[in-house]
Amino acid sequence: MRYLVILALFTFCHTAYAGVFEVSLTANHRRSEINTTNYQESTSYTGSISYYFLEMSALEISYTNGTSLLKADTGSEVIQYKTDFEMLGADLVFTFAERSSPFQPFIKAGVAQISKKIITVTSTGKNTNKQDPELVPSAGVGFKIKLTKTFSIKVGVDGWLTNMGEDDETTDYAGRAGISWMF
Repeated sequence: MRYLVILALFTFCHTAYAGVFEVSLTANHRRSEINTTNYQESTSYTGSISYYFLEMSALEISYTNGTSLLKADTGSEVIQYKTDFEMLGADLVFTFAERSSPFQPFIKAGVAQISKKIITVTSTGKNTNKQDPELVPSAGVGFKIKLTKTFSIKVGVDGWLTNMGEDDETTDYAGRAGISWMF
């Protein structure tokens, strides 16, 4: 990640479009319910700042914090699985339209550091399983719809490959919707 930041800083020093920043706030919420004692609910929030070093290319730094709860009533006991997660990411973003375009599709790729903690609560007690922070590859796709010269709606899907090289390798992903400001 250190090399990515150094490369980005070197690139910023030789641009004609330097000085354009974008701040974004996105949220994700989902609830799926069978009944009041059997449901799944997740919520996450992401804040990011992007620096456009070219007309259609940016370096984005983001922070995500979220939680997920699965509650299941087996008839003999109620089991709860709560997952807390945090992520710090750095991505190169490539936009397929000029900044003045009303519709701006984009792709991005980079790295993220993810931390997860799972808390299991049963009738026999509480168990916490904390995963060590992991540096993983990330990628995403999305679009922005400009509402004004500086204000946009931002929608996208991001994914991360976790537990790389292990038997339980997984792809985590999140759909997001939010707002962004250019300045």
